[in-house]
Amino acid sequence: MASKKLSNEMRRAALILEARAGLIPESDWLEGEVTARIERTARVARVIKSWARLLARGSDTLAISEILADMRHYCDSRGLAFEKLDAAASEIYHDEDSLNRIVGCPLN
Repeated sequence: MASKKLSNEMRRAALILEARAGLIPESDWLEGEVTARIERTARVARVIKSWARLLARGSDTLAISEILADMRHYCDSRGLAFEKLDAAASEIYHDEDSLNRIVGCPLN
């Protein structure tokens, strides 16, 4: 089992080196990243819809606000800096949004 894990780690490292060397077309990686992000966005949409059904007024806007407030409470309870995490998430979002325009895949 350890041998298989090591083998997978070595293969991943080799793929990263190949990608950095330009042996794997960057577009292959970009499209995969966009596809994964679209799938994650769909999962988040399902969570928001579920959350909205639990609320009295049931709107997506209210559900997102409640989720963000709960995330703030969670960060406070764990000693995490929500503002820093939010800034990092914003940076990731803008990077991913730029990637969407490069690849030409809409997020929704």
